[in-house]
Amino acid sequence: MITKDMTLADVVKAHPNTIGFLNGLHLDYCCGGHEAISIAIREKGMDVEKFLAELNEVAARPTAAKDVHADIESFKDLKVTEMLDDLEATHHVTDRRLMAETEELLNKILIVHYPHHGEMLTRLHHLYAGLKADLEEHFAKEEQLEDEHTGAGDVIKEIQQLTNNFTPPEDACPTFRHTYATMEALFDDIFIHIFKENSIAFPEYAEQQ
Repeated sequence: MITKDMTLADVVKAHPNTIGFLNGLHLDYCCGGHEAISIAIREKGMDVEKFLAELNEVAARPTAAKDVHADIESFKDLKVTEMLDDLEATHHVTDRRLMAETEELLNKILIVHYPHHGEMLTRLHHLYAGLKADLEEHFAKEEQLEDEHTGAGDVIKEIQQLTNNFTPPEDACPTFRHTYATMEALFDDIFIHIFKENSIAFPEYAEQQ
C-alpha cells in the first residue's frame, strides 16, 4: 500500500510499473523525488487522496514480461560494477543518440520558426544546450563512479513548462512536432537512468564502502 508519507523514489523502487503513470503527470521521481508524496503532490496543485488512489491502482496492475518493471527489477540484482556497465551500455547509448538528434532538430526549427516563435525557441535552445553539456559531464563522472546529484531535473522541469509539456503550437510543422516527441522520449529515459543511479546504484555502492 502506497501512502502519502512515502516518496516518489520509494514508489518507483518498489513499483517500477508506475513510471509511465508518473511520466504522464510530469512528476519527478529521480532528481527531485525525495520529498513525501503529500508535499510533492500538493505543490503540483493536485488532490493527494485522489492521486494516491490512482497510483495504488496502477501499482497493483500486472506487468508485462518485457517492460520497465522487469528492467529495474533485474537491475537491482546486479553487482555495482555490473550496474555501471549496464547504464553505460543502455541509457548512455540511448541518451547520447537522442541528445544529438534533439540538438539537430532544435537548430532546424529555431531557424525556420524564428519569425513566429523566436523568443520561446531561443530560450529552449539555450536551456537545452546547458542541459546537454551538464549531462555529458555527468555521464563521464558516473562512468568513473563519482557520486553526483545532477541538477538536470530542474532544467527539465523548466523546459516542460516552457513547452507546455511538449505541446506543439498550432502552426507547428512535422519537424517541430518530431522535435518535441524526441525531446520527451529523451527526458523519459533520463528520468529512468538517473533514478537507477541515485536510488539503486549509488546507495548500493555506499553500503559497500
